[in-house]
Amino acid sequence: MGFAVIYRWTVAEEHHAAFRARWRKATIHLREHGSLGSLLSRDESGDFVAIALWPSEAVRQAAFGAGSLEEPWPPVERFEETRLEIEDDLWVSSPFASF
Repeated sequence: MGFAVIYRWTVAEEHHAAFRARWRKATIHLREHGSLGSLLSRDESGDFVAIALWPSEAVRQAAFGAGSLEEPWPPVERFEETRLEIEDDLWVSSPFASF
């Protein structure tokens, strides 16, 4: 049915703006290569958490292999990603989408 990945990063306060800008750039690039989009949020501890949706793992692998993601990210601590096989999808188009 689909594929999702949860990412989590700890980012120092002084790098928040640069991190968000880099995340947006990467997300837009990946959408151009098959991603179904991503949502960036913050948890109660202040860590950034993103959920990215994909039609399949194969599309994700191809998108990450499409280049243009080599631009460096600000200093972050990245945690292991969580991969999910979607069983049911009841999300609607996001009223929060900003691009």
